Amino acid sequence: MTSLRVLIIDDHLVTCKGYEYFFENATNDGLIPNFEIVFAHDCKSAHQLILSNNKEKGDFNIILLDVQLPPYPDEKIFSGEDLGLLIRSNKPKTRIILQTAISDKYLLYNIFKNLNPEAILIKSDLVEENFVICIKEVLKDIPYYSKTFSKLLRNQFSQEYVLDQDDRELLYLLNIGISSKEIPKRLIWSSSKVEKRKRLMREKFGVDDRNIISLLNAARKAGFL
Repeated sequence: MTSLRVLIIDDHLVTCKGYEYFFENATNDGLIPNFEIVFAHDCKSAHQLILSNNKEKGDFNIILLDVQLPPYPDEKIFSGEDLGLLIRSNKPKTRIILQTAISDKYLLYNIFKNLNPEAILIKSDLVEENFVICIKEVLKDIPYYSKTFSKLLRNQFSQEYVLDQDDRELLYLLNIGISSKEIPKRLIWSSSKVEKRKRLMREKFGVDDRNIISLLNAARKAGFL
């Protein structure tokens, strides 16, 4: 098999180096094909690389995508999940391997439903052997889920718990201190839509009071911020 292209999107340099080490060992041992590896450490640089048109080398064959990344609000990219949706829309043949330190079932369920990546790796489960198996399976179009996520699938998720793009954008603005009165101007929403979205998110997160801090803390605890 010819050399393939992989994009690693993670804001932790040590993690990126670890993945690079796994790739180098596996290719040297002949377990997986040779790869050209490119790195991005935030949503902005990842956005540019995903949409770039490299006529000579083609699109990325695999993208390793972290969930929590520095956002790119100019393009409404607030997380790795938003980048994943961008990949799905613009590069449908690219295989997505979601890798995250988060094990919260609600966030993982949200991503699984919205993005349906080819693989989900929980970093606490990750060792070199599992990583190589994941790459080999994904290249054969076989989904791969690490132990923690597989357990969640076996147990099934207890409720529909999906936040869409509007929810994530609203959470982002609240998190950076934009008041509820200013948000309708930013998002071109009615005030009633803002209040309805907040109410629905409070219900999803089990927040009893109307305090914005309580909502943000619950969203942060679930891994959405």
